[in-house]
This record gives sequence, structure tokens and C-alpha cells, in this order.
Amino acid sequence: MLDHVEVTVLKNGATVVSSLIPDSESISVGVWVGAGGRHEAPRVAGVSHFLEHMLFKGTPTRSALAISQAIEGRGGYLNAYTQEESTCYYARLPHEYLEQAFDVLADMYLNAVIGEEDFNRERDVILEEIKMYQDLPQQVAQEKLQEVMFKGHPLGAPLAGDETALRRMTRETLLRYKARTYTPSASIFVFAGRLDHAACVACVERAVGSRRAARRVHAKRVDNTVAQERLVCVRKEIAQVHAVVGFRIFGRHDDRRYALRVLNGLLGENMSSRLFQSVRERHGLCYSIQSSFQLFEETGLFTISGGFDEQRACAALKLTAKEIRRLLRTNVGAAELARTKEYLLGAFRLGLEGASNQMTYLGECVQNYGRFIHPDETIKAIKAVTAADVRRVAEDIFDPAHMTLSLVVPNTHPMSDDEWIACMDVR
Repeated sequence: MLDHVEVTVLKNGATVVSSLIPDSESISVGVWVGAGGRHEAPRVAGVSHFLEHMLFKGTPTRSALAISQAIEGRGGYLNAYTQEESTCYYARLPHEYLEQAFDVLADMYLNAVIGEEDFNRERDVILEEIKMYQDLPQQVAQEKLQEVMFKGHPLGAPLAGDETALRRMTRETLLRYKARTYTPSASIFVFAGRLDHAACVACVERAVGSRRAARRVHAKRVDNTVAQERLVCVRKEIAQVHAVVGFRIFGRHDDRRYALRVLNGLLGENMSSRLFQSVRERHGLCYSIQSSFQLFEETGLFTISGGFDEQRACAALKLTAKEIRRLLRTNVGAAELARTKEYLLGAFRLGLEGASNQMTYLGECVQNYGRFIHPDETIKAIKAVTAADVRRVAEDIFDPAHMTLSLVVPNTHPMSDDEWIACMDVR
């Protein structure tokens, strides 16, 4: 599993990573750029996501239709996504079309035209996308959570941006941002499937080897001066209470991240987890409830989310708090710990099957940690987590001072802010 990985860094800082899968019928190619939502100033909030859209609109030699046909016409798939700290463009094709897949992505990355007419039309598309999100209560709860957990910081802004900033942007805004952030040292070119690493390096060298080296853009860090509010509550014409409980935690380089993975598996990652079994299965207070976490460079976010009947939402939150207190006060038993680790290890291994999954894993590794992390390293670290480790990390992250409750509730719901906060007594 990922035993044939090679990494080459070009003279200008561009990184080439490949994973050979000898029997694979497909090749997956990804272009990762170290620029995302947290690299944006408030006046251009959403520019990373806007630029991602625009790279599909054509180059001097390919129209938008020609870009999609070059991939889909060979049975492949082409897409992209923007995150807080990076943007990824990727394609999957039968393995014999490796050079064609890379050529399309490289053309988009280097030569996107960003025409005025396309720019104005796509801005309207993104504004509709934002309206769509605003009609999804759980999405609103999640976005509001980050807004008040990282108040005034780019990590608190929605990735799609806001209407005011988008209407203020011009075509030149995107071009300047692209020139500043899409540099060789901020770019990782990842290949997985039936391939030859030297051929991959040659492709990248031809495309970007002559580009000048430039310093990466650094993001504003989160420190104790970044404010966090305890509660945000939005009222809408809806039937359920949608809640997200968030805790501001440590960043991705912290050694506690492995114990955090085990804690998350125990608490709310799947149908066997404590929250699902308690809140849904034993008490019938929701359809779904789950926990998750996201680790950034120097900070992170642990969340618990669910949709609840408006009359029983407080009861569901109290049960959630009860499960948190249980983690804080009692070591997990040996059998449950072993079962959780077995689940995590199995899911991790299955998640590395196939060219697309390996491309994503390698891109995330090198983008976030600056190196390839062999799966055996992660497996060993998860196996080493003890019950005491889980309890310690629970004590570290479930701090009421770092907790925020985000709610989207029916317009007529009678509970006050203080009453909602009282439902989440985690200590």
C-alpha cells in the first residue's frame, strides 16, 4: 500500500509526487495550490473559490467545452474544490492518457483567460450558489459557527465569499491574486496509477520548469487575540432545530491528533458511536448526529452536529453533553477502544484504495506536512493510542471557554440564549 511513492522537487520549488499502481486501469492527476480561504483579505473574501471556477472557462487554445471534452470524451472525470488552505484541480482518465490529463490541467493552471463576459456570468452563478447554501439550515449553522469561532479572521469567512465582496471584485482582482499565489513553490503536481515517475517529472518540467521561483503567500495566524463567541442563533421558517457545537482546538502538527482521531471515532464518526447510539437509537431524538474535526496549520475545530425536533432539541443537547462528560470522567474500556481503533484502521486502509484516493492522500500529505507520510506511520500511531491518551485529549479539547454553540431554529422557538447554553454543560 503506497509502497511505490516518489517525490521530486524542481529547481523553482514545484513539487512532483507519484504513486505507481502497476495494475491500475486509471490515472489520477491533481494540481494542488497552497492558496485558499484563509489567504484572503476581507475585501476579496471568496476570491480563491471564484478563481477555481474561472479556470474551467477556457484558455487561449481551449474553450470551456474543449476542456471538458478533452477529459470526458475519453471517459474521464474533471473537477476541483477550494478549502481554507489549498485549492485542488484534478482529473481521472484511463492510464494511457496521463499526458493528456496533465496537459489539460496545466493549461488551466497556467493559461486561464478569465474573460470579462465569463467573469460577470460566473459571479452570478456563485451568488446563486451562496443563496442555495443559505437555504440549507445545517450549512448556515456550520458557517455561522466558524464566523463566531474565528471572529474577524479569514478562517471565519465562508469559502464562497459574500455578496458585497463578490460584487466589488473585478477580473483584475482574480488575475492579481492568481499571479501572487499560483507560484511554483506553492504548487504540487500529484500522479497516481499506472505511470512512470520520470515521465511525470518531465511533464511538469516542460510545463512549469521555466517559471521563476517565488515566495509562498503566508496566512494570518490564529492566536489568543482572535475572539470567539459562545453562541450564535439564527431564526428561520423551518421545522427543526439545527445545531453545531464547536470547540477550538490545536493544529495539525500536534502529536495529540492521533488520540483525537480515536476520540472522534468513539464519540460520533459512525452508527456504532456513542452519540448515535444514545441520541438516536436509545432516545429517538434525531435522524442523524455526528462528530468531526478539521485541523489547520496552527489551530483546529472539533464539531458535533445534528438536526432535532424543536420540542426536544435541548434534551438532545443535554445527552450530547452527557456523553462528553462521560469521556472526561471515565476511561474508555479495552473492548470499545480496540473496536474503535479497528474501525479507524480499516477505514483508513480502504480509503487508500484506487488512484483517485491515493492522489488525494498524497496531495494532502505534501500540502499539509511537507512530506509523504507512509500509511504504516499513521497505523502505528493509531495503534499506540491508549485509553489514558483519549481521556487526556478530551480534557484538553472540551473546554467550555473554547466552546461555541451555533443554532438555526424555528422563528417562534421560545428558548433564550442562556437556556440554550445551559443545555451544553460539558463539565
